[in-house]
Amino acid sequence: MQKNKILIAKKTLQLLENNSWEKITLLKVLKVREDSFFKDKRDLLKNLNTYFDFLLKKNLSSLEESSKKDMLFEVFMARLDILNEYRKSIKKLIKFFLKNPNELFFITPSFVESIVLMSTLSNINIDGLKGLPKLKVIFALYILTIYSWTNDETESLEKTMTALDKYLNNLDKYLKIF
Repeated sequence: MQKNKILIAKKTLQLLENNSWEKITLLKVLKVREDSFFKDKRDLLKNLNTYFDFLLKKNLSSLEESSKKDMLFEVFMARLDILNEYRKSIKKLIKFFLKNPNELFFITPSFVESIVLMSTLSNINIDGLKGLPKLKVIFALYILTIYSWTNDETESLEKTMTALDKYLNNLDKYLKIF
């Protein structure tokens, strides 16, 4: 990821700590009025997602081979640990999306790329006709886990880990996607 995009992601998250998403403008984030990548605030959201993917790949560069279920658990928790560093900002974004669900359509392609990345890092084969249902299940699992995370105030994310483990066990038991 380019250094300037990393800096813009950090600036966006910093502004979100003390402001709602609605109050943040492109000009508050960017130093230069025009940037070839950032046309509107939606591009800032895509950049944030790319930044989190970048950090996830960096943090999981030495992920040990294990069962797909265990690897998916590790990948999800690694991503949530990253999000937890920016908890206040992320919760403001979630609040924005709950009030403006139509805005989710614009970030969905970027978010799908993240789901593909997490699946790939977990060694889950998402190719072919069998891949799409797996992606949908992993997407839904991630949304459920994010919901648990938003309600988990424990420092160690203990409640989130318990919920994710339960979800994964149920998936393994009933859907056999691993």
